[in-house]
Amino acid sequence: MNRAQAKRVFVISLITLNVVAGISRQASAQSPGPDDFLSGASQGPPAQLTLDWLIQEALRRNPEIRAEMREVDAKRARVSQAGALPDPILMFGQNNEGNVIPFTTLGKFDFSEAYLGFTQEFPFFGKRGLRELVASSEADAQWWEYDFARKQAIANLKAAYYDLRYSTTAAEIVEKNIRLMESYAEIAEALYKVGKGNQADVLRAHTEISRLEERLETLLEQKGVSEAQINALLNNPPDAPVGRPAPVTKPPLPFSLDQLKAMAVENFPLLKRDRRMIDSRAAARTLAEKEKYPDLGVTFAYHNRGGLRDYWTIGATARIPFYYSRKQRRAVEEAAAEEAVSRERHSNNLALLFFKLKDIYLRATTSDRLTRLYGEVITPQETLTLEATTAGYGAGKVDFLSVVDGAVKLLNDELSYHEHLTRYLKALAELEPLIGVELTQRSTAPRA
Repeated sequence: MNRAQAKRVFVISLITLNVVAGISRQASAQSPGPDDFLSGASQGPPAQLTLDWLIQEALRRNPEIRAEMREVDAKRARVSQAGALPDPILMFGQNNEGNVIPFTTLGKFDFSEAYLGFTQEFPFFGKRGLRELVASSEADAQWWEYDFARKQAIANLKAAYYDLRYSTTAAEIVEKNIRLMESYAEIAEALYKVGKGNQADVLRAHTEISRLEERLETLLEQKGVSEAQINALLNNPPDAPVGRPAPVTKPPLPFSLDQLKAMAVENFPLLKRDRRMIDSRAAARTLAEKEKYPDLGVTFAYHNRGGLRDYWTIGATARIPFYYSRKQRRAVEEAAAEEAVSRERHSNNLALLFFKLKDIYLRATTSDRLTRLYGEVITPQETLTLEATTAGYGAGKVDFLSVVDGAVKLLNDELSYHEHLTRYLKALAELEPLIGVELTQRSTAPRA
């Protein structure tokens, strides 16, 4: 190798070391530090996509959230209806004596008259209050359904945001590694031309470049899927521009599994919904038991007899549960069964909640440990190894295969770090609707 070629190899080696150092700095910047936990979510430029903006848009535009809110409005509108009196019945007519044609004998005979009256029924004492209680409890249950839908939509939005952030960051890392591998290919080609290398090194470098390009295409596909999911949650067209996600920090998980269980029992919206449904079904059963008592009513009518003296009719009505054995008794059995169903569903949802908490907690704690391992130990060590291997290759002391393997390992380690960080953040987002506490920090753009 002449001096010019040796100088070229040395310059390319320096470029390679700078690229590796840049990757190392990026890994260090992404690694959580004590300042991150004190300062909250890191901020990006205003043009970047932030969770604050996404959540505000979702609360305003998400179709599922809006539909659930309208369901609450519909349920609340039924409460006053359920407690209202039955509509009165208006009566009017005409009686003729000796002639079928109306009003022809009015004022001539005692039984010829025109009358107008009404009947008002009054449910047995307590029935109206129970009906209103049933409707009110169902409206409260529907509100907790809405609350869960709202929190779940935010959790899904956060998960999609973290996926978008991962695919964006991973694509940038792969692009940097493509440039790094291209510099390796240049070195291998330069050495091969002067007889210091072999063709296999050149082919290996280009093969790795092709593999990286394949991985980049996969990441870009994942990025497109995440953008489409975000657009769906915002009720936007699937191909609407989303923007670059702002940086995020790694918040701690400050609660134990037992603490999470206690918080979930207290705050999980669907458990609150189940409790209100139990109240509704209990009131419905009491109402069904009261249906065996008759509903009373009053009747009032005015009778006009033409030129003869008018008179009035005042009376009472009673709705008799004559078919009690086939109707009211069966209604009590039905209401009791529905109450039992609501209690069993509450127990089942509680058991599923505890299982889900355990599953998410294990995923979160495992991802937390792996994130620290890759961010604080493996990636920095692999970076130093690659720097040393690259320098040794430039000096002719290390073979090309070792350099390529080191670069691939560093790439995989960096991607593993970001993958485990994303899993950790998504696990915290999954916990939030269950425990009613915000664990993840929202990314915000800095003020101008």
